[in-house]
Amino acid sequence: MIPYLLVLPAGTDLHDHSLVLQGSLFLQGKASCMPAQALDPIPEWEVLDACAAPGNKTVQLAAIMKGRGRILACEQDRSRLKTLKKTVELAGASNIEVLHQDFLQSNPFAAKFSKVRAILLDPSCSGSGTTLHRLDNLLPSFAKGQLEEDKEKQRVECLARFQEAALRHALSFPAVERIIYSTCSINKRENEDVVASVLPFAHAHNFELATAFPEWPHRGLEVVDGAHHLLRTDAARDKTDGFFIALFVREQSWPSSLAGINLANKSTSHHAAVEKEQDVEREQQDEAQECMRVLTSFKGVQTESKKRRQKKKQKKKK
Repeated sequence: MIPYLLVLPAGTDLHDHSLVLQGSLFLQGKASCMPAQALDPIPEWEVLDACAAPGNKTVQLAAIMKGRGRILACEQDRSRLKTLKKTVELAGASNIEVLHQDFLQSNPFAAKFSKVRAILLDPSCSGSGTTLHRLDNLLPSFAKGQLEEDKEKQRVECLARFQEAALRHALSFPAVERIIYSTCSINKRENEDVVASVLPFAHAHNFELATAFPEWPHRGLEVVDGAHHLLRTDAARDKTDGFFIALFVREQSWPSSLAGINLANKSTSHHAAVEKEQDVEREQQDEAQECMRVLTSFKGVQTESKKRRQKKKQKKKK
C-alpha cells in the first residue's frame, strides 16, 4: 500500500538514530501515512495542506512529489506553526511554502491558490482514534482529562461543524481535482456524518466519492451513500491508530464560467450565483469560528478544574 513505509518490530526505538535526526527518516504511524498516499498528487501539481502542523504529512507529500511542484502548508496556531517550520527544515523540502493563515479565511479565488490541484484536509478532531497524541494538546479543541458526557458530546458536535465548514471550503477551490478528508477519530459524527452533510455540496461542484486504497478491507459505516468508498482503520484490529479517510475526485472540470476568472469579470448571473454561495459559506465559517470559541472555553474550564484538583491534593498532603 505504501511502498516507502518501513514497518519495524514493536519496541524499536529510532528517536536517536542518525537517519531520523538528519531528516532522512520520519517516525509516523501507518494510518497517519495513508491520507497523503491516498491523495497521490502528480509531482508537478500545486497542493494545499490545509491544516498542516506538525508537518509529517506535509513532508510526506513533498517526498511523493519528488521535491517538484509546490506545496502550500497552512497553519493558524503560532505554537504549531513553529513545529511545522522545523519539520519542513529538517526534511529539506524546498518545494513547501509555509503560510501562517487560517484555512477557513483563505480566498479560493485568490491568485495564490489559482493553480492548486489537490487538497489534504486533516482538520482538528477529537483524536478518539489515537493511541499517542500529535500535538493536539496545543489546540483550543484539546482538553486534558475526562469531560462530562454532555460536554464531550458538545465538543464533538462543535468539531464536526468546524470540519463540515472546512470540507465545504476545500470543495470551493476552482482548480482542485482531488481532496482527501481525514481524521484520527473513530466518531461517526466526525466522519460519515460530515461526509453525508457535505455530499450534496460536493455533487454541486462536480465532485464524487472515490475509493481510497481499494485493497483495504475495512470501509465506512453504512450510514451514507457511497460508504464503500470510505476507509476506516481500527487500533485493536489493524495494529495502528484509528483513522478515517474520504477521497473526493472532481469528475468534470470546473465550469468554464467560474474557473480561474476574477469575480469582477463574471456575468451578472454568474456573479450573483457565486456571491450567494460565498454568503452561505461565510455563515458556515462564522458558525465554525463560534464552535472553536466554545472549544476554547472547554479548555479554560478544564484548566480551572485541574487547578482545583491540585489544590485539594496539596491540602490533603498538608
